[in-house]
Amino acid sequence: MSKAILFDVDGVFLDESRCFDVSALTIYELLYDAKFLNLASIIHLEEITDDEIQLIRSSVFQDDSILNQLKSLGLNSNWDMLFIVFSIHLVSILRSLNDKDKEYFLSESNFDETTLKCLGEKVEECKIDYTLPFEFINTVSKGKDAIYQDLKKYVAQNLNTTSVSLFEIQSPLWQLCQEIYQEWYLGTQLYEEVEKKIAKSDYKKGYIYQEKVLAPIDSIRQLLQKLIDRGYVIGIATGRPRTETIVPFETLGLLPYFDLNHVITASEVLKAEQMYPSLRPLGKPNPFTYIAAYLGNHETLYQDFATEQTNRFKREDITIVGDSLADLISAQKLGVQFIGTLTGLKGKKAAEELQNNGATNLVDTVLDIESYFV
Repeated sequence: MSKAILFDVDGVFLDESRCFDVSALTIYELLYDAKFLNLASIIHLEEITDDEIQLIRSSVFQDDSILNQLKSLGLNSNWDMLFIVFSIHLVSILRSLNDKDKEYFLSESNFDETTLKCLGEKVEECKIDYTLPFEFINTVSKGKDAIYQDLKKYVAQNLNTTSVSLFEIQSPLWQLCQEIYQEWYLGTQLYEEVEKKIAKSDYKKGYIYQEKVLAPIDSIRQLLQKLIDRGYVIGIATGRPRTETIVPFETLGLLPYFDLNHVITASEVLKAEQMYPSLRPLGKPNPFTYIAAYLGNHETLYQDFATEQTNRFKREDITIVGDSLADLISAQKLGVQFIGTLTGLKGKKAAEELQNNGATNLVDTVLDIESYFV
């Protein structure tokens, strides 16, 4: 196969801000909406303003310092980041229950869409301490798998229980968090069309239609065409779901530059994890996404992509362009080249972290990578 350049999306082509807004809204809805925990809230989500969204995000993620720390630990997916944060708050709420009620709500087999509402009715008074996730984050190991293992230990220790399966990837609780995020991002109508599920609310318009590019779009198109003309295969390896990737790229006129067989998203990762649950997590910093983006989206090869990863390619075969530690770790696991863009959540402050972890090629924007491929 030809040499390839594989791009992350958020922090490279598109601004991540709306994704983080949506993550914060998801946590807030689960905590305060009448369908879920129904704690006391002064903000009405049906008529929410941008100022209120920023207030919620500032509180839930402590001026993004929680997000920054999770990214520094190698966690890349918005689904996972919001799930970890919500889980810590949920543990705090569960601690107020007696042992019998606690075990009932921790049972994965008992969990459905009414569980959180029933739990909220059991809680007399509860004030959310938005700094609580730091207690967990400051003690966990790096890497997605390690973080989830540490989350289960945290649940076991704080609730004195062995019932921790609700806090695993793709548990019913994880799936509920993911579905609420998708509703906010896609909007009610597109969510039902894409996910083939009935939305839990009817007022969400969708933030997918408010994407911001990180460089002039004409310049991005010119860059991609030049790379193709120079013989490079270009692909996408992103923690976004497929619809959230395809729709904005199509709207911006970027999709024609990519072979869809080399566009791998969180949707394909989820499929692989469902096919081979013992191999999860397969999201970044696991290099599965990048292997599939390079070799092509072939479901029959998913197990191979998940298990045969080290020393698989020559260093010069692949260049990964990303903004986060998860992208860098993926490149290092594969032994391929990495270029870091300083347009992600941390901006130019990411340079020190990336360099301290071994990155040598950093650029101000994605447009600056052209000089590496003359």
